[in-house]
Amino acid sequence: MDVATAPARLGNAASSFLAGKHQLLIDGKWVDAKSGKRFDVFDPTSGQAIAAVSEADAADIDEAVKAARRAFETGPWSKMSPMSRGKLIWKLADLLEQNADEIAQIESLQRYKQGSPLTPA
Repeated sequence: MDVATAPARLGNAASSFLAGKHQLLIDGKWVDAKSGKRFDVFDPTSGQAIAAVSEADAADIDEAVKAARRAFETGPWSKMSPMSRGKLIWKLADLLEQNADEIAQIESLQRYKQGSPLTPA
């Protein structure tokens, strides 16, 4: 796959993100799909591939679910008070707000390969 350069209309942060490696986050680590499969994400204005993303399958999903269950049962989240959890959710909201422009730029570019279960309707 030949990934084109990021569209010129993007900011530096979004362009830098698109140029990076896109993996799965499982058990707190960024990993490639077990199958090694990836799928292209296309700029709908040009039709050019702008990123390649790891394609999770059942084995990756099973591993992620097991890691999430383990983290919930033995990690700090299940032992936190609702107030402490709320503070973390508000912190996440603040981070999303701080990066809203970059997120919006990247999301506005997404178009998945045809026939993918992720292809927007």
